[in-house]
Order: sequence, then C-alpha cells, then structure tokens
Amino acid sequence: MIQPVTSPKSGPQSGPAELRRLYCEASESGALDAYRKRRWARAAEFSGWLEQDALTALEPAQALRLYRASGGRDAPAFSANPIEELRDSLDFLLYDNIKLEGRFDECATPGGAYRLAGTGREFVSWLLCLRNPALFCVWNGNAERLLRRAGAYPGTMTRGPEGIRYLDLLEAMSRLRAQSGLPDFIALDETAWLTARPKPRQPKPA
Repeated sequence: MIQPVTSPKSGPQSGPAELRRLYCEASESGALDAYRKRRWARAAEFSGWLEQDALTALEPAQALRLYRASGGRDAPAFSANPIEELRDSLDFLLYDNIKLEGRFDECATPGGAYRLAGTGREFVSWLLCLRNPALFCVWNGNAERLLRRAGAYPGTMTRGPEGIRYLDLLEAMSRLRAQSGLPDFIALDETAWLTARPKPRQPKPA
C-alpha cells in the first residue's frame, strides 16, 4: 500500500466530510456552474467523439474543443499536431491493450511515442476521466494540492515514470473519493478546483 505523506507546507486539513460538504454546498449555490460549463458540461457529447469508431472522423476543430475543455493553454502548439497523429495518439491511449501505465507514459512523457505537442499529464488524464469518470481521475496541480490538504499525498509521487506516478495518484484519489462519498472523479475534480480557489479576504475590523 502506498504510504501518504503530509508536507508541512500543505496547509489546513480537508477531511472527507468537509470535502463532501463543500461540494454539495457549491453545487446548490451555483459556485461550480462556470467551471462545470467550461470543463464538463459537454462531457457526454465529447465522450461520444472519442468512441473508437468515431475517432477516424475526429476533426481538428473538435480536437481543439477537447483541448480547451481539458485546461490546455497552448492552443497554437496543439493545433499544429497533424490530425492523423492526434487520432493515433487518442486511439493508443484509450484503446491499446498494453497496461495503463505504459499508455500514460507514451502519451504524457516528453519524448513519448504518442505525446502530442502542447499536452501533458493533465490532458491525458482528463481524456481518461472523460471516457470513464468512475475509474480515472484528473492529474493536475489542483488534485495534488487536494491530496496534500487531506494528508493523503503519496510519498512515491516525487519519483518514477509518469505512468507509475499516475497509478499512485489514482489509488490515493480513489480512497479519498470513497471516503468522501463523491459520485465520481468529475465531482472530485470539481472539489479540487473549489479547494484551490483563493478565499475571499475578510474585512478588517473597524
């Protein structure tokens, strides 16, 4: 079992019950609406584009929509990827029969055979989550900060291949999701975004 580590700089603890409360309150208040619209509102439609039979017809404009929804920040570099290479990369990531960690490595590691310009671990993990949010989490700075705040950051995350580190992160996030009772990893991604937002400043006493 992966041993969690808690950094002295990880900030206040965010226990499972607190995370669930935060998520439910934000869902009811509308605090998640803008983030959901930008990142997950078209999840069912986008997932359909990634069906294996549909990938052969994926257009550059569709691929760019996926990239922007994932949080990608280098659209010119991403748009320069030939569409055939992009289709091949997505097909390999989502449907090849080699182990997940191997597919993740080849798609997310610089120099990987299926790495696309302008992308990295967040785009790759977002695609996995989009296709199966019950099984795969998003790996980004918000996710890492969430685990640190919960005292559950894996001690192995600072070393090793990208694919193995993703498995370690996924194990820790799966445990946190189960403890908090959140419905899937999309909800956990939204909760990670909530906890990463700067808190409003309290007015100074008169």
